[in-house]
Amino acid sequence: MASEVFVEEPVDVLTRVLGDGTILPTSFLWRQHTRYVNHVGRRWEERVQGRTMRYYLVQTVDGNTYELCFDPGRDRWTVQRAWLRDWVV
Repeated sequence: MASEVFVEEPVDVLTRVLGDGTILPTSFLWRQHTRYVNHVGRRWEERVQGRTMRYYLVQTVDGNTYELCFDPGRDRWTVQRAWLRDWVV
């Protein structure tokens, strides 16, 4: 069973930009480990303190799930939450 962890930590993210301008995360560096994304699930936008934030629910090749947040105005990514199968971060 996965444990939910509230994180809100900055991360470096590599993305792929599709022809229609859609941004999809492909990997990210979190806590000195590269996490490779094998599935991008739900995507949504929210207004936070007057800014539009983009959220991505992704699953990595190790079976863990992460909620990534992109702030386009600041060009900044964060891990908001993580559902970790093994508590190895």
